[in-house]
Amino acid sequence: MAVITYLTSRPRLRAEVRKLEAESERTKAETIKILSEFQARPSNVAGHNALPTGWYVTGARPEDYEFGVDTHIFHSGRASAFIQARPGAKEFASIAQLFKADAYRGKRVRLSAMLKTRDVANWAGLWLRVDDALHNVMEFDNTADGRSISGTQSWSRRDVVLDVPDEGAAIRIGFILTGDGRVWCDDVAFEEVGLDIPVTRNIEDVRDGPENLDFEAGTN
Repeated sequence: MAVITYLTSRPRLRAEVRKLEAESERTKAETIKILSEFQARPSNVAGHNALPTGWYVTGARPEDYEFGVDTHIFHSGRASAFIQARPGAKEFASIAQLFKADAYRGKRVRLSAMLKTRDVANWAGLWLRVDDALHNVMEFDNTADGRSISGTQSWSRRDVVLDVPDEGAAIRIGFILTGDGRVWCDDVAFEEVGLDIPVTRNIEDVRDGPENLDFEAGTN
């Protein structure tokens, strides 16, 4: 009986695992979409939080998170910034910065930072956006796809590299936490890089051309 139960339960377990993996990927994709479309306006939810000078809070539900400067845990110097989820936190929150794109138009730029996490259930990472004068998103990327951080991880570097179009008007940078846990960010750098540094915006899933137009190549 135990053997029968084991054999019959294995397909159900695999199905549950696939379901959980699909839900995780769907949540990540939804967050990326929201963040890329989000107007990223400063939020007044910070309240008593001591935000680092020059940065503001934004996100889909920033009220579910706490923000601040940590003078005990940092990668270098004397402080880092952090985002901490409150119990039952949903969606995502970010500490961000906005500046003019004038000095970077027509150039390739890289946003990098050191990140550290504790008990992050979903993911944490960096994001970079370039908007035009009407606040339309021209370029966007974050480190969710294969470059995110989850669980409890020591300091590690993450990068985002994009080209700034000639029509770019504003650049937004930030680090993000989705769901439970805490993320620290330190040693942020924003710099022009050469064209030998590839952009990180993921286009691997886009084919060079059409395929299987007669439907004779079988199935995936």
